[in-house]
Amino acid sequence: MCIRDRYTTGKGASAVGLTANVHKDPQTREWTLEGGALVLADKGICLIDEFDKMNEHDRTSIHEAMEQQSISISKAGIVANLQARCAIIAAANPVKGRYDSQLSFMDNVDLTDPILSRFDILCVVKDEVDPDVDFQLATFVLNSHIKNHPNNKNKEGVKFLEDIETTHRTNNTISQDLLKKFILYARQYVKPRLSEINKDKLTKFYQELREESRNSGGFNVSIRHFESIIRMAEAHAKMYLREYVRDDDIDLAISVMLESFIQSQKFSVAKIIKKKFSKYIRVREDTNSLLLHILGRLVRDQIQYCLLYTSDAADDLLCVDLGGRRLIKQKK
Repeated sequence: MCIRDRYTTGKGASAVGLTANVHKDPQTREWTLEGGALVLADKGICLIDEFDKMNEHDRTSIHEAMEQQSISISKAGIVANLQARCAIIAAANPVKGRYDSQLSFMDNVDLTDPILSRFDILCVVKDEVDPDVDFQLATFVLNSHIKNHPNNKNKEGVKFLEDIETTHRTNNTISQDLLKKFILYARQYVKPRLSEINKDKLTKFYQELREESRNSGGFNVSIRHFESIIRMAEAHAKMYLREYVRDDDIDLAISVMLESFIQSQKFSVAKIIKKKFSKYIRVREDTNSLLLHILGRLVRDQIQYCLLYTSDAADDLLCVDLGGRRLIKQKK
């Protein structure tokens, strides 16, 4: 989806490998300058896996690139300023192997404040047990193996396993080529401007969030996060090909920033903060998906009740399909 992308891991990356390296050419015997992963991913995306496994010195080397979008080099008589205008997506593992909701984000991940403050969004991905999500994930993996099998490539009529979400979303999906063209067009030609927005709401939210971060803990909110809200609002406006940033773009950016801040807190503190900042949380959701999820949960509860308290309930159950989901109801 981008022009350039680079992938690296924490153990396999060093400071010079991420930024730039100066070495002597073996043939000409002259000093040459070579760009690292961040320089090669200019105007693209740099993916860093196992971010917590990197040395502290190596992580410190990318501070300038994440804040100034450039890398300064002054070695062996070579003075240069290299462009590193890329987005960085980093993944890190918890210290104890599993994320503990009773601890804050800082206690779960071995990362310092200076590096965390340079990320726009912090996402906590938990491995929670959910029958529907587990079924979808297992079906997707099996279908991927079936599709990529050498005997099934370039063949029609290959049977895939039924996905409970595929039928429900088929009419709303677009091809990957069209999505790529849309993103490239938006990045190149759409430059939304900040004009008619609620500036008082934006500044008041920043003041309240900064005050809350000082009292409750979590990551420290700084002026970088205020700039992150503006960047996210502009990115959301780009998705709709708008010339100006509207209030709903600002509301979405505030909601994302607030959710990132809440996830970095302890579970007990997060509930209090979520209630306190409830007016800033965006509540626009797909009601059809929510109602379908509630209906499925009610049906499963009724099935469990029948199986527990009715001896012949298993013989009176019928499997039906409702809106692309497998449900079970009692025979009449």
